[in-house]
Amino acid sequence: MEASSPRRNSRQAPAEESETSLDSLPPEIHGRIVSLLPVRDAVRTSAVCRAWRRIWESAPGLAHDWGYGAGPAHADAVLARYTRPVRSFGFDLHKPSFRRADDWVPLLAGKGVQMLRLHFSYGRNIDPHYLDESIFNCRDLTRLDLIGCEIPAAPVGRLAGFPNLTELYLYHVGFLDNGVRGLEAMIAGSPLLQLLWLDKLWFPEDEDEDKDVEEGEDDHGFGRWIIRAPNLRDLSIVCDDDNGWHIEELLYIEKVEIRSDNYATDRDFLKLLTSVSRVRELCLKMPILYDNLQYEEVGVDLLNAQ
Repeated sequence: MEASSPRRNSRQAPAEESETSLDSLPPEIHGRIVSLLPVRDAVRTSAVCRAWRRIWESAPGLAHDWGYGAGPAHADAVLARYTRPVRSFGFDLHKPSFRRADDWVPLLAGKGVQMLRLHFSYGRNIDPHYLDESIFNCRDLTRLDLIGCEIPAAPVGRLAGFPNLTELYLYHVGFLDNGVRGLEAMIAGSPLLQLLWLDKLWFPEDEDEDKDVEEGEDDHGFGRWIIRAPNLRDLSIVCDDDNGWHIEELLYIEKVEIRSDNYATDRDFLKLLTSVSRVRELCLKMPILYDNLQYEEVGVDLLNAQ
């Protein structure tokens, strides 16, 4: 009898099989895939296979947005191993972990962070966290979103603003070192600002309720300060008391929302409405007093003429 031919193996050779596996993709594609994932999922890809064990560490543009409930130790570990510039970083901090931000901010400044969101829990029995002055080293920021903290005065010889910033969100944020002038300098030092939200901020003047009002201050004790943001398109101001703000003419403004429970009796509403006369959407909620009725009527006519 003829010897039977050897049985052919139906399985493909390992080299052929690998051509259809994830490993066959170019390394830059691996990194691109991982960079599109949420940060926790990106780190978990290290368990996919040996070749993917360290891909997340150099995935370009990985967003470090941890979401609510994440542990600070996880962010510590990931930042320590991530070798690329950090495009964005976001974290919600509870009181026991507030000081972790003092380590993160200098590190993120060195990694060229562009979008930074730090939300500190706040409440009646929680002191706001005092940010490290290295926040002013974050010169690449395009978006800054802060809740429940105090911003220090800029170090001597250093600008208070951010040259690339286009969006600034401040909620329950204090400027106790330098008052409204600190906020004025921050805005003026961020010439590319297009969106500015100021919600329930506080200043040293808020603590001096019994202080005599000096010349040049409004009836709440605040000095006059000006919002200078030539490229601004979206402005929101929410405050309990008028803190002396005024607005330089905004040529590109599209949306304005101003809400105040109590404002200075000498506030010039005609000047306010003139400075935002190019606006497309306006929400102005303030108590109506007899002294400002003429300004409101003129302002309505001004807006209807657009």
